[in-house]
Amino acid sequence: MKLTKYFAATVVLIAMVTLSLPGCVDFSFDDPQPSIDSTSMSANTTIAELKSVYPGSLFQLSDTTFYLRDSIIIEGTVISDDKEGNFYKSIFIEDSTGGIEVKLNKTTLYNDYKRGQKVVVLCNDLYLGDYGGQIQLGSTYKNNGVVEISGLEGDPIIREHVFKKGKTIQERIPTVLSVTQLNPTYIGMLVKFENVQIRDTISPITREIYTYADNVNKVTVNHSIHQCGQAFDKLVLRTSGYARFASKPIQTKNGSITGVLTYYNGTYQLLIRDTNDVDFTSNRCSNK
Repeated sequence: MKLTKYFAATVVLIAMVTLSLPGCVDFSFDDPQPSIDSTSMSANTTIAELKSVYPGSLFQLSDTTFYLRDSIIIEGTVISDDKEGNFYKSIFIEDSTGGIEVKLNKTTLYNDYKRGQKVVVLCNDLYLGDYGGQIQLGSTYKNNGVVEISGLEGDPIIREHVFKKGKTIQERIPTVLSVTQLNPTYIGMLVKFENVQIRDTISPITREIYTYADNVNKVTVNHSIHQCGQAFDKLVLRTSGYARFASKPIQTKNGSITGVLTYYNGTYQLLIRDTNDVDFTSNRCSNK
């Protein structure tokens, strides 16, 4: 009996010592699956088709929006990323015909919708609206008695309309553009501009390099983007004052920049996901 007790005690002691040694335990964990299939639906409408029915004011989509089409289903790849704070309560998705902003009243969306994740959106009963001329897809809310476009409210509603599709992540290759090619077709898409630079990089008052935005006062800042050899001046790099990189100095050289193209009242705006989207390594060109 004593031998049995001593043996049991020895086994327990060895187990306790083994567990207390970090080198003996593998504390690493595999990353969770980035995506799972949550629908068998497939698109019957392209993003370009969907945007084409927008009449210019708030419009609810229904089973009579398209002739002989009782459901409106779009499918696209997520091209935005709110991890660094430059996107807020929305995802941008893109298919072969265009891109659109899907408004979701929720933060940290990158946990659910990573870049390269395919999603299917059931658009019935949702609304098309716009902000400054940029078409958006979402729900509505009342602002001082005026009904406006807004985000889908809460996970139960989101799950009724937005579905993950596919178990692999495959980021979209940005469309390479010249500033002279800018037109509404590309709004909401992932685009890339080459041989460009920030027009003004140094403050004439402080003589310091400008930062991406004003992180102290949380103010969004636009920096004009200049493409060498072109006089177009209606493209800006737009950065939120809440972006994690807002306080970083902008890059002062020349190169390429990638981002989601947005639009507001006549100005094209480029929103980067993070500073890796900016690749300025060449010497600057003249602004003339």
